[in-house]
Order: sequence, then C-alpha cells, then structure tokens
Amino acid sequence: MEQQRPNNGYQPGGQQPGYQPGNQPGNQSGYQPGNPQAGQQSGQRFGYQPGGQQPGGQPGYPKPDGQSGQRFGYQPGQQPGGQSGYQPGNPQPGWQQSPPPAGGRQHFLSPEKWRDHTAIRHISNATGIAIIVYTVLPALVSVILNLLPGFPEAYNSNQLFALAVDSLFAMECVGLPFFVSYVYLRREELSEPLAFGTPASGGAAALLVFVGLMLCMVGNYATGFLSNFVNAVFGITFTAPEDAFTITNGAEFGMRVLQTAVVPALVEEFAMRGTVLMPLRRYGDKFALLTSAFVFALIHGNMEQIPFAFIAGLGIGYAVLATGSLWTGVLIHFFNNFIAVCSEAMYDLLPASTASVLTLAMLLFVFLAGVVTLIIYLVRYQRLPLDTVKTPLDSRERNRAFLCSAPMVISIVLLVLRTITYVEI
Repeated sequence: MEQQRPNNGYQPGGQQPGYQPGNQPGNQSGYQPGNPQAGQQSGQRFGYQPGGQQPGGQPGYPKPDGQSGQRFGYQPGQQPGGQSGYQPGNPQPGWQQSPPPAGGRQHFLSPEKWRDHTAIRHISNATGIAIIVYTVLPALVSVILNLLPGFPEAYNSNQLFALAVDSLFAMECVGLPFFVSYVYLRREELSEPLAFGTPASGGAAALLVFVGLMLCMVGNYATGFLSNFVNAVFGITFTAPEDAFTITNGAEFGMRVLQTAVVPALVEEFAMRGTVLMPLRRYGDKFALLTSAFVFALIHGNMEQIPFAFIAGLGIGYAVLATGSLWTGVLIHFFNNFIAVCSEAMYDLLPASTASVLTLAMLLFVFLAGVVTLIIYLVRYQRLPLDTVKTPLDSRERNRAFLCSAPMVISIVLLVLRTITYVEI
C-alpha cells in the first residue's frame, strides 16, 4: 500500500526523464540532465538530488502520492594510462592559429592572444551546437516515437520498458551531440584523449568521492533554502518536471538504478567533464572548472536543480582535475544518484516513518564521512593549485571568448527560456 511521505523526509523528485508519450515539441519530454529536486516551499525533504539529470532531462523521482514537497536526490598533471596531459602554457600540439589580420576585433589582440581566443571560441562553438541539438532532439524523437503503432501504450503500461527507453533516450539525446563535439575537438587537436584511466592517486580519489557526495548534499540544502526564501519573500515558486514511476519490485529497482545512476553518471561526465572541462583546462583550471559547472547547471533547465548542479559541478570538476581521471567524477555522480534511488525505493516499499529514519541515517553517514575525508585530504594531499596554466588572455577575455560565440549565446537563450517555464509567479 502506498505510504504518505512526511514533509521532512527524503523524497527524490522530478519527472521521469526520457520519452514522454504524447508530448509534442515544446513540452518537457526528453532528456534533461537533472538531479532530484531541491527544496520546495511546500516543505523541503532532505536528502540527495542526483547530480546529473536523468534520461529525459527530468530531475529525479516523484512519489506517486503527488505531493509537491521537495525532492532530493546527489593531480592535475599526467593523464591516466601514463599519457601526458595538457602542457601548461603550450598550445595543443599540432594546432596552430594563423596570426590575426589587421582590423576588427583581431586588431586589439596580439598573435598569442588571438591564438588562444580562437581556440576557446572553437570549443565554445562545439559546446553550444551540442547544447542546441540536445535541446531540440528530445522533442523530435518524442514525435517520432508517438507515431509508432502501440509504442505510447507500451511505454505507459510497462515500467521496465519505459525505464529502458529512457536510458536509451539519454544516451542518444545527451551522449550523441557531445560525442560529435568531442570528435570535432579531437580532429582540430583541441582536446586530449578522454581521461578514462587510473587516477593519479587512488587514495586521493577515494577521499574525494566522499567529499564530492558531501558537497552534493550541501548543494541540495542550499537550493532548498533558496527556493523557500524566494517563495516566502517574492511569492515565486520554482517547479520542475514530474515523474510518476513507482518502484514495486527488485527488477524495477535494478532498472531504475541503470536509468538514474549508471547511464547519467557515464553520459553526463563524458559530456560535461570530458568535452567541456578538460579541453578548457589549458587556459586555466579555475576558468575550466567554473565554465563547466556553469554549463552543467544551466542544462538542467529549472531553478529547482540549477543551483544544486552548479555546486555539484564544482565538486565533481575539482575531483576530476585533482585526480586526472574522469572515473572519479563518474563515481561521485553514480553514488549520489544511487542514494536517491535507494531512498525512493524505501519510500515506495516501506512505511513512511521507517523510510524517513533510514534516509536520515544514510545522509548523516555520508555527511560525516565527507567531513572526515575532507580533513584527511587537506592534511595528507597537496591541494590543487588552480590557474597554474599560463595564457596571455586575462579572465575577462577568456570568458568573452567562450560565452559570446553565436552557438553559445543561442544555447543559453534556449536554456533560459526553458527554465522560465518552470517558474510560477
């Protein structure tokens, strides 16, 4: 029998990411990266938000009781495998930019600045186009799937089938555009091979996984506080896509883990840290970290997730930079979302009071473990010095080069417009 969730309990939230039968372009179908919702004004539930959006882009996991309460989910240096990483201060081997012609914007940049400006602009173009495709593709795919005889009925009546479709949806709508972006950057020699290798320090990686999970929790509560504050002071309500799935057995739990934790962790870390963070790293670790976290936050598409995703993106990005391996980020992302699924399952299968106690115990353990491991990390390991890579471009010039390309401006406008649709005044 379905249990009523208390307002102070953990409730992973958000619409089921992925294909939504019957949705036409412009609806919130399809993949939107997201973590479960951060706190809402109607009674924040504490817990995690999965850090990457679920297939369909919809945040987390709403409870069937329809409550509107908060849902929670989530060295520099040598590349893994012994490959040499980005060389501070040096342009990508083999990539040369011709000196700028006289006149126009180029007239105000030295050849060295113009070289780096153009390289960053290429990365921005590739990222912006990938985001535009990611924004449009889910609606197009949903229209096609709606035309298949019997598909909408099968999706609505079979949860295992729906979860499998959503997993494939995420790989297509997020993975495909950013894979094309990565191939382009590799061809232009603006990106190194993906850093899916052994972390430079296994001990540091293990510690940073717990630190990253703690930061996800901090981001979750910060988002809940912001949501409640804005609602109380301005009467503005932040909303997010809803999800109607309920876990009723072990098979559905396993498929939910695949759809919510495994696929987003791999696909989104490849997209955000692999094709945005790492190529920008040679122009400054701080620049790469802040820029990738900004993109990661914005593609979530609603204010219930954007603040959380930015904080989580900083934590995950730092862990990837510090260990030189994308696997560190994948583990943080996976465990954050896995905790959300476990909490969701407890609320679906156990009495609400029992689920609340177990969720609180789980979150308290993760938070304390994060504090302890952070202290150990700061004492035992040299902290990552940010902005060690030299470039003639100053911070403003780097930001302008990345944010002001035509594809990036268009993608930001599209994402802002989508975010506005989840704001109720």
